[in-house]
Amino acid sequence: MGLWNNVFRPVVTDKSDVRRYVASVTLFAWIVAELGDCVQQAFMFVNWANLFEQAAVSTLVVLVIAAPIARTMGRAHLALHLARSEAERLGRTDPLTGLANRRAFYEAAGRLQGGALALVIADIDRFKRINDTFGHAAGDEVIKAVGRLMQEELGQLGAVARVGGEEFAFVTADLDGATLHERLMRFRSRVALEAVVFEGRRIHATVSAGLAAHAGADFKTLYAAADKALYIAKAAGRDRVVDVDRIEETSPGMLRAV
Repeated sequence: MGLWNNVFRPVVTDKSDVRRYVASVTLFAWIVAELGDCVQQAFMFVNWANLFEQAAVSTLVVLVIAAPIARTMGRAHLALHLARSEAERLGRTDPLTGLANRRAFYEAAGRLQGGALALVIADIDRFKRINDTFGHAAGDEVIKAVGRLMQEELGQLGAVARVGGEEFAFVTADLDGATLHERLMRFRSRVALEAVVFEGRRIHATVSAGLAAHAGADFKTLYAAADKALYIAKAAGRDRVVDVDRIEETSPGMLRAV
């Protein structure tokens, strides 16, 4: 069954698989050719002394014809696999930043369900003003810079994604809250300090972020909580990180981030 699957149900993902496929197809072709020789000798009552000569001829034909054809087919299988892999990657990747997109982010969060999830939603402050002042191309450079900084600070801890125009998200499981908060603050500080240079002009941007972490909470509930914290960060003056668990109600309708 191994040879049969290698020939008729090949899995070709790299060059070693191509070599394995070529060897399997060539061997299969040789076996078929030799069986044909044996059948011919048995039913046509040909001199069995000629069998070895016929086998040598069949082997040569297989090596000259079947092996090159198998190599071409193996390379075609590999090219198809690579094309499918690239299409799959592009379907889960934000083309501007190279980060995961919303679809990939939700899938990553789904794989983490069941642990003590922590979710961050970050947003570039007054992004429309950046576009209006410097142009959309400059805005794209700011988005790329923020995505790069977020990946550098948080990428090793969990999944970072661009989930909207100027909105980013991060999800992780079973991570120490103090470590996450420290990294978030460093990310926020780096965005504020590292200007984006575009066509000779320096563009300063800031980000606001909402953090929510609840053991046992489902992703939808956690996302709503992080979004609430982000809203409060914006209302409190922007350029800050707000943890939804550290929000105190000071008076009806008023919230203060602590």
